[in-house]
Amino acid sequence: MSTEMPENRLLAILKELRSLPILQPSDDFPLSPPQIALLNWVALSPGVNVLDIAHSLNVTPPTISVAARRLSEDGLLESQQDPDDRRIRRLYLTNAGQELVNQVWEHRSQTMKSFLAGLEPAEQIQLIKLLERGLRALKLSLGQD
Repeated sequence: MSTEMPENRLLAILKELRSLPILQPSDDFPLSPPQIALLNWVALSPGVNVLDIAHSLNVTPPTISVAARRLSEDGLLESQQDPDDRRIRRLYLTNAGQELVNQVWEHRSQTMKSFLAGLEPAEQIQLIKLLERGLRALKLSLGQD
């Protein structure tokens, strides 16, 4: 058993996880992780506006606007004027955007299944519960209930 501090071991594990292709199916996948995050956000909240995304991701609205415009030019997002407030543009996935999001979701699902495959079912449940408890403690210490 290693005498290394648990927090250092956890940091090393997280660093190794970050180095693995977990977020996108391959290195030549046509989207960057930030683009995937934006498409994912729209997939989970169709009709969301730029300002809401920017506030939630703690970035500036122009950052989201530029990214959304590029994804629209690539045929992955579409922007529609809000019928109640003409200043607001609502974002929606196109069919092509939804196909890419589905590929990402399937890849992530398969990756997590592979990750958990090394554990017995009871260990999988225990790991998830422990991670959830640790995450709650971290959020509490950061003042993010």
